[in-house]
Amino acid sequence: MGVNMDIRTKRGTLVRWNNEQRVGFIAPDDGSDELRILGANLLPYEHTPQEGQAVVYRQWKDRLRGIKVIKGEIDLGHPIKLTSPFDNPINSIGIDTISWQLKVGLVVCALVLASLLYLLMINYELSADGTQPPAGLFPAGSEHYIGKQILPNANFSCDTRKQCLQMTSCQEAQYFVQHCPGFEKMVGEMPCEKLWCKM
Repeated sequence: MGVNMDIRTKRGTLVRWNNEQRVGFIAPDDGSDELRILGANLLPYEHTPQEGQAVVYRQWKDRLRGIKVIKGEIDLGHPIKLTSPFDNPINSIGIDTISWQLKVGLVVCALVLASLLYLLMINYELSADGTQPPAGLFPAGSEHYIGKQILPNANFSCDTRKQCLQMTSCQEAQYFVQHCPGFEKMVGEMPCEKLWCKM
């Protein structure tokens, strides 16, 4: 007789078994109707079931399909512990939930760190040794950099440049907007001067 049995388990006898179809019937010890059991749910798998053998079994209801599923084990004198066919023994659903939450948390942390790095970069100050800000984020000298060029005495003239991002200073941007035909005065919804000049 098996030990360490779940109190929800019941006992019966395997009264019929079809080895080709891997299906059989259990006669419960309490005298209730015979129960059909599939070979996939009858342990141990390596043992060939024999009619007349004692079986310990449990029933679960499949909530998705609304049917009862029986899982049993032939009592060979070993400890018996029947687990639901709908749950993995290690509770993989809980692990999946934790791993999903962990992944989301890592993504959120990465986004927060990226945002902080971005803020540090756009507030980068031109150092005394002439180090330039990282290229490619904003035009050199735009309002996002403190170390922009100040060219009060520079003389400008219209040339082949037509885009605001081709400028190099606030004064140059203002000159091209005011004097050069066909020059891009807006970058999206932002005036070119606002991109280059602190207003």
